[in-house]
Amino acid sequence: MQAAPGEGVSGNLLPKEHLQDYARYLRLEKGHTERGVRRYLQDLAYWERFLAEKGLPSSAEAVRLFLAEKGFSAKRTQGFLAAIRSYYRFLREVRGLEVEDPTEGVARPRVGRRLPLYPTPEEVGRFVQGAEGEKEEALLKALALFLYGTGLRISEALSLKMSGLLWEGERPVALRVVGKRDKERLVPLSPIAREALEAWLSVRGRGRGPVFVLLHDYPRARKGKPPSAVYVEGRFRAMALRMGLDPKRFTPHKLRHAYATALVEAGVDLTAVKDLLGHESLATTGIYVHASRERLRRAVESLPRPEG
Repeated sequence: MQAAPGEGVSGNLLPKEHLQDYARYLRLEKGHTERGVRRYLQDLAYWERFLAEKGLPSSAEAVRLFLAEKGFSAKRTQGFLAAIRSYYRFLREVRGLEVEDPTEGVARPRVGRRLPLYPTPEEVGRFVQGAEGEKEEALLKALALFLYGTGLRISEALSLKMSGLLWEGERPVALRVVGKRDKERLVPLSPIAREALEAWLSVRGRGRGPVFVLLHDYPRARKGKPPSAVYVEGRFRAMALRMGLDPKRFTPHKLRHAYATALVEAGVDLTAVKDLLGHESLATTGIYVHASRERLRRAVESLPRPEG
């Protein structure tokens, strides 16, 4: 029986075949993004190195010592513990190994949820103007408005196919979206998203394939293929800076935040917002209610005092 990380301190503590299978398990079974998979594998590498350097077996005490030395924030600690716990569960439940989870009994710090930092509708309008002069101007404008008008994750938008568009006559009216864990949901198109999509299709055409594609060839990307999420995030950053805006507030995910908060402020039922976003839990969606209240609180605090 092969050892899990830390079951001994000599030899390869992270067998390559385990890691390859584990990465595949995270992608296919757990629905993790590539970024999430890389983060989990990186934490496992940190854990392996620590055990090897200290000559320690895998145990709760070793986990506590590791965390004490690293001085991680509460959120980072939770992420590390989740990665280690997930790997040992994989070894036990998928590979059939008799291993103990070293995070068992280790206290998990509470993390205060930060309110989403999202752009206003007026700022989104300015941001979109920042695409002017970009080589992929039409694509970037359409994507920015489409994300703001649908609340899709960037991965969902870039994997959207023409076959996923639902039409009434010549008008696109809704999307069939495949989200996390391959769950499908129906997202009606808002007027903003519909206009952005129609403008884009007038450039792209209505042929089969991915909806959002590059219009030019690049060294590592070909015309007619979807851009990478990294490319979109980089160009969005450039667009924001060009318009004198904080780029941290104009990532694809912040446009999703803006969509969700706008719906909550418009009085849309929280369960409906949850379904539109593809959240599994109302608790996840509930943060947008708090964000909406915080914005209103700031608004009333700016009320001028009467003189006299």
